[in-house]
Amino acid sequence: MRIGLMGLVLAGAAAFATAAPVAAVTNVADLVSACQDQPVCLYDGASIADPGAVANALPQGVQVVVIPQPDQAESLPSTAIASQFRDLTGDHTVIVIEDRPVADRFAVASKGDAEEITASLYSRGEDDGGAAVLSVASTLTPSADAPSDSGGDTPNSDSGVVFAAFAGFLLLGAVIGGVVMLIRRRSKGAMKQIEGSRRLENELAAALNGENGEFVQQALDLLRQYTGLYPDLTEKLSGLTQHVSELFIRVRKRGTDQQVRLLQAQYRDTLLKLLKALNGDYYGDIQRNPQYWSSPEERLAEVRRAVEAVDQEAVENIKQVNESRDLEYKVALHTLIKNVSEAKL
Repeated sequence: MRIGLMGLVLAGAAAFATAAPVAAVTNVADLVSACQDQPVCLYDGASIADPGAVANALPQGVQVVVIPQPDQAESLPSTAIASQFRDLTGDHTVIVIEDRPVADRFAVASKGDAEEITASLYSRGEDDGGAAVLSVASTLTPSADAPSDSGGDTPNSDSGVVFAAFAGFLLLGAVIGGVVMLIRRRSKGAMKQIEGSRRLENELAAALNGENGEFVQQALDLLRQYTGLYPDLTEKLSGLTQHVSELFIRVRKRGTDQQVRLLQAQYRDTLLKLLKALNGDYYGDIQRNPQYWSSPEERLAEVRRAVEAVDQEAVENIKQVNESRDLEYKVALHTLIKNVSEAKL
């Protein structure tokens, strides 16, 4: 289902109160088997607008996989799904669309510039993932393969051909050995990165359990999408979402359930106000049509200050959480140092 960004402002907190159906993708090989060579694969009941038009617009080598909103506690991160899917299929580009109730999310794996494709998708401002992909389909054409050397053999070059073949065989062996080592190293690094990302997502999901937590989670998702819509706020919004996420994770680890619930209620109100200010009918419209607004630069600057204020508040809250444990650590270290010093004497 698709709702315009203005719907968030009109519906307010109620837009987040209804939990969206979720699913878990734990084995990408099963996903590949289910999708096979479909240009647009609608998996497990997920949907986008006009999948037939999207399929017809996609260049060869580009595949779109639409999945239901992932269960963060069980499903692989969508970035990992896209990457593994492309590795298994050999596609040039794989776009994973998370079918969400407010605005769809994207993960891209590509032999080209995956980050640029992702930013382009979000920059379209489409709540429906299919509409976003359709609008950028013409830019997804894989670059042509580099031309191969078409030069023929020269006369009396048999010995040269034999030598070249032998040298090529030795070189191939060295290359294969190097590639195997590189794949092993990258595989280990990729697995660690996937495990780390999944661990953080699981910790955040646990910290945002409940109605207010669900609102905060979806608000953070929308703020991440705004980083693509507003390049001037990309750095500020990225920092804000990271710091707010870190705050909830730390409070859950070190605080009480009551503190977590109070924090969820506080940030539900804060993020709702911020999302209203960042809405396309306010901040976006001022950027596009400054002639229709009085003091447009002042209004834009006010929204930027609000983003910075929320970010600074989250950082200060993290410091307070850390300082609440500071005395405990200082006492423990002081005792340890004293005992070691007395033992030496």
